[in-house]
Amino acid sequence: MGKYIPVTLNNITALEFQSSLPQGKVALVCEGGGQRGIFTAGVLDEFMRSQFDPFDILLGVSAGAQNLSAFACGQRGYARKIINRYTTNNQFFNPIRFVRGGNLLDLDWYIDTTAKEMPLDMPTALRRFDTGREFYMVASRSDNFQANYFQPDEPTWLEIIKASSAIPAFYRNGVLFHDVVYHDGGISDAIPVREAYRRGCRTIVVVRTVPSEYQYTTEWVERMGKWFENSRLQRFMEMAQVHIETYTETIKFIQSPPEDVVIIEIYPPTILQSSALGSRLNALNHDYHVGRRCGRYFLATIGQHFSKKKFKQHDKKVFSLFEQEAKADKAENASIIQQGTRSVHPDVRQIQNE
Repeated sequence: MGKYIPVTLNNITALEFQSSLPQGKVALVCEGGGQRGIFTAGVLDEFMRSQFDPFDILLGVSAGAQNLSAFACGQRGYARKIINRYTTNNQFFNPIRFVRGGNLLDLDWYIDTTAKEMPLDMPTALRRFDTGREFYMVASRSDNFQANYFQPDEPTWLEIIKASSAIPAFYRNGVLFHDVVYHDGGISDAIPVREAYRRGCRTIVVVRTVPSEYQYTTEWVERMGKWFENSRLQRFMEMAQVHIETYTETIKFIQSPPEDVVIIEIYPPTILQSSALGSRLNALNHDYHVGRRCGRYFLATIGQHFSKKKFKQHDKKVFSLFEQEAKADKAENASIIQQGTRSVHPDVRQIQNE
């Protein structure tokens, strides 16, 4: 059996790790989770702040693909701003529009608006791809729920993000890409660690958006089932079965990896305050800082084994940043609200309680 290392606050396993990491490629795998991806944004911002980037392959799903896009482009703080400013906007998430027959999530508005107002620095990422780095975003075929792993280039990047994030029922028609309709990659490969292994990675860093022991699959299936019309329930049940089977096998792989693999799982210590959709700005800011703290803990422990470079210890100057960031959060929230964004749509509380 290989080595599984959980990394989160109040867990000392990472402190006890003294072994060397195996030879071979290194992967960074990021789970989806909607707005809970703000935790991942915090982790990856810490990686970028410390210039920690030993990864040969990046694999992401949905919100994880969006976070990794910012990481690949070297844009620290980008993912957090996107989540705070755009996913909290009524134009993106609108239950009333959904009841009237439209999409619950307007991915077209989201992709088009962020591309104009906060474009990704794709040329930076593409230069790194030219040196051998690989980046894959996962999307699920609508016809057979098979996972496909797409490498983005400048013309296709945003369309692949959209395909990877197109939650069934919430974005009704899916995304047509290369003459095939795709939906959210989480259906068929929510945490693509096995694909990383298949591609030759023997050290795999996984960033989750739920606690390691938390099994959200049943909850996910129950919530999604409420949104499907009766005529499409059979289709939903087929999709749910694929999701449950692949998710269960993935968790087994993470916790009991093959003997030639080390899997390092970074995850929140408790259930995050934010939800997949409809989160308050205060909850998003809280979870972002939890992600940053988990990222720092990883860098101070396991991160040392990736390079001879010693990362700076977290002295008083580093921790004093939290006070500055708290003030910045307050200003950011005020700015978002002034621009007409609402933290929670008026109908969301009822939906979340259903």
